[in-house]
Amino acid sequence: MIQYAVLRRTPRFLRWYRTRLTLDWKRLTSYLPTEGKVLDVGCGVGLVDYEVARARPKVKILGIDLSDEIIAMAQSYNATPNVEYKSVDLRCVEGQFDCILLVDVFHHVPPDERLALLEASSVLLSDRGYVLIKDIERNGGQISWFMDRVVSRAPEVYLQNCNELAAEVTQRLDVIKTEVHFRFPFPHSYIVAQSMAR
Repeated sequence: MIQYAVLRRTPRFLRWYRTRLTLDWKRLTSYLPTEGKVLDVGCGVGLVDYEVARARPKVKILGIDLSDEIIAMAQSYNATPNVEYKSVDLRCVEGQFDCILLVDVFHHVPPDERLALLEASSVLLSDRGYVLIKDIERNGGQISWFMDRVVSRAPEVYLQNCNELAAEVTQRLDVIKTEVHFRFPFPHSYIVAQSMAR
């Protein structure tokens, strides 16, 4: 992928690009805990984890992704003392987390795999833990679709509206908050959910 090749030459620029330009950074971080354990599912090369860890030194982050190569890049370019990266499937993660973070992950997950992802997340939540899903709204999300398909060369993109995604989440978790907020260049949806066993 293009962004990973760029990372070797311009890690600071790419972090700024990802967290300050393509994310609604202030809103995203307002949903995150100020301390505790965070699991970032689909962390990629760790751009978000690096910035969160710097802003929240009392938070311990485990970033996971399925690609050994991507995790090696995260460890090389986006390491901080309170972040650990692992190439591991979510179902193999052990421990309890105060927040499970899925940033722009669901629009890359085929519909028939989403419930398993939510189920695996639910068993890793601490007593007060929650799942935070941040994704791109389908209505108005054409720029994100273009960036994923053309720039990052994603094989498929499954954009949904917040209400559609929230309806899927309610099959495995209790949704406690949804929000859609536009920040150039596209609208972002936020879903906060907790375990049904509360």
